[in-house]
Amino acid sequence: MVNAVRHINGIIEPEFSMNLSEDIHGNKVRDLITKFFYRNSHLCFHILLMVDGGDTVFFQEFTEYAEYKKAFSELQQARLNNRSISVPKKNLNKVALTENLA
Repeated sequence: MVNAVRHINGIIEPEFSMNLSEDIHGNKVRDLITKFFYRNSHLCFHILLMVDGGDTVFFQEFTEYAEYKKAFSELQQARLNNRSISVPKKNLNKVALTENLA
């Protein structure tokens, strides 16, 4: 299972374990999207999941490329092998992410 929780999201691991996450099966993820942007002169990375039905779900934000690349590779493997991907429920709320992808 891929874990979407890092301290950068403001959630600590015990909180995540207390039913604050929802699993998405790898075969429900149609595409993985990376959004690159600068925040305070620092390059940041968002991983977004395009799921069945056309919804886009925010997965995680990274400020370190190595951590981003590792998580992206794990997501690709989870998708290919139909493993569960845990996403914090707060990330599943409808957010206007698709507007910002252009």
